[in-house]
Amino acid sequence: MRSMGVDVLEMSRHHHGSSVVVRLAGEMDVDNVSQVRKCLDEAVAAHDSKLVVDLTALTFIDTTGLGVLVRLLASLRERDRTMALVAPDGQVLRRLRRTNLAPLFPIYDTLPEALA
Repeated sequence: MRSMGVDVLEMSRHHHGSSVVVRLAGEMDVDNVSQVRKCLDEAVAAHDSKLVVDLTALTFIDTTGLGVLVRLLASLRERDRTMALVAPDGQVLRRLRRTNLAPLFPIYDTLPEALA
């Protein structure tokens, strides 16, 4: 169960070789999903390469957050681009598996593995 309180989400973006990495930390839910969508869209528009979304520090994701990831993956595939997730064992990976979304994404335990 989630704690009652202010949802905090931190986002950062950096380039690593031919990849752009977006790191999400905190909670991703209906209250902040539009900010996440904007950040991811800007990352994709600014860098024509592989997108890696680092979810290592994400402590919670709801179905709206999962929907953003799935729609972005579909959009990238239409343009022959790729997307990978970094989601070591934890709440986010369990949520991806429970919703049967995990097989859609290349998922890595660490950022270096995703960038290799």
